[in-house]
Amino acid sequence: MYDLVVIGGGVVGVFAALRGAELGARTVLIDARGIFGGSSSRSAGCFTVQLDTPLDARLVLQSIELVTRYSRRGWMRTGFLQIGRESDLEDTIRSLRSEGISYETLSPEEISERWHWFRIDHGLFGLFTEPDLSSEPLILGEELRARLVEGGVELREGDRVVSIESNGHEVKGVRLANSETVHGVGYVVATGAWTGELLKTLGLSLDSFLITYYAYSIDIGQELKIPSFSNEALHTYWRPWGRQLIGGRYDGAVAAEPDLSDTPPPTRSMKAALKLISRVLTIDTEPRITQYLKGPCSFSPDGLPIFGFLPGHNDTIVTEGLGGYGLMRGPALGKRAADMLLLHKTDEDMLQFSPERLLNSKLK
Repeated sequence: MYDLVVIGGGVVGVFAALRGAELGARTVLIDARGIFGGSSSRSAGCFTVQLDTPLDARLVLQSIELVTRYSRRGWMRTGFLQIGRESDLEDTIRSLRSEGISYETLSPEEISERWHWFRIDHGLFGLFTEPDLSSEPLILGEELRARLVEGGVELREGDRVVSIESNGHEVKGVRLANSETVHGVGYVVATGAWTGELLKTLGLSLDSFLITYYAYSIDIGQELKIPSFSNEALHTYWRPWGRQLIGGRYDGAVAAEPDLSDTPPPTRSMKAALKLISRVLTIDTEPRITQYLKGPCSFSPDGLPIFGFLPGHNDTIVTEGLGGYGLMRGPALGKRAADMLLLHKTDEDMLQFSPERLLNSKLK
């Protein structure tokens, strides 16, 4: 019997398990694809507090603190520059002010003086925050796996959970493909785009949908000393990592099921990403795609995350629907999930995200 059973080896599950180990709980993490074997490894890797709601800004700030505590090589502190029209920046500024996060507003001339590579169109401005990170997910995942092992978390990589067993009031265990049942006092279901299928084994239908997003690692032939950035007028975002810029357009396609295949993104998407690099930066070499990152992101119909207790249960936290911001929100959500289960903490921030609002059938 474990104190904490975590289903899912992505960023939410990993930080839930790390918190469980930190609290001295006997913790197991189960994932057939292993640590960061799913969407987390295919993330574009940007952490920024420049989001539109105060709670999101707060979550990302907490995530940044956790990532920098547990990892040394998987991130760089680049800061973040959001470029856009004044109307594009209003909600973000309100969120930053609400959370007491320092920021700078910059004119096109001030941006060019500080980072001369940027090409800023007339009428656009910049919003800069310092805490933000460029993170390399594969390196981050390797480091976090080592921290899990050091913390005594039992890793069941390669084992697949096929069903959750409940008596209608508490989860009695999770059944693996090898017919073994794993039992715990508390459970975290952090399986991302695969959560809906798993909840069906409880007779629950989760109202969410999937989009396959595309991002790219592009060699620009030189290492630029620039922040991670977005240009809202052009609907594009990028982060630096050595000679690479990683990012792309806000570009994706609705999917019927999670897609982790190696099928390339549409040619038009790849061509547009290359054009955008030349559109937003002055560089001397022709940009070249060295890797594409294609992964599923789950969304809720109301655009809010799904996070909270499984209806009727006080032993199981479900998290889903992070809408492309899973890597940024995930560390904070994982820690909060473990605290709610192991410390029996009420998290007032998360009540609005209860899964109950989107579960449209009852337990068998």
